[in-house]
Amino acid sequence: MVFNIGGVRRIVITIILFVLAITILLNFIPIKFAIKLEDAQQKLEAGRYICVADYKSKVAYQSEWFASTRFNSHLEGWLVLRLTGNSPNRYLSEKDFESFEVDNKFLLNGNVERIEKITPEVLDTHLNVDDWEIVYPIERASFRKHFTPRSYLNIYDYDMIKLIRSLW
Repeated sequence: MVFNIGGVRRIVITIILFVLAITILLNFIPIKFAIKLEDAQQKLEAGRYICVADYKSKVAYQSEWFASTRFNSHLEGWLVLRLTGNSPNRYLSEKDFESFEVDNKFLLNGNVERIEKITPEVLDTHLNVDDWEIVYPIERASFRKHFTPRSYLNIYDYDMIKLIRSLW
């Protein structure tokens, strides 16, 4: 039995190129589109907040989710949000979205379960999130920020282990 080394090498290179092409193409298939800030601000009411995930402030407030009057005209002060339910933390990759380098904005829709005053300007709020949207532009912390479109989330933005656990 004689093996054709050149043929085997050609098949291996073809398979490697095919897998590489699929891996790159998946980066350009949208899973969830971002909404514009102006559109998100038109949807605001009680239980709907545009929040910034600010990991720099997590040390002071034990939460990374904040809603300010800058983006939420219906608020009178800052909200420190404690999220339960269907929050973005349940789905998104920690590598890209739980970083000190990025401050993405999210429109969170849900029910306010409890509010406590921390200071005269800051309220501690527990929000049970029903659904969420990410606001354009999407910032990422990994090397993909240089070539991934900022208008949508793709399969690599999600943490597959978290997704599988959420299905159980």
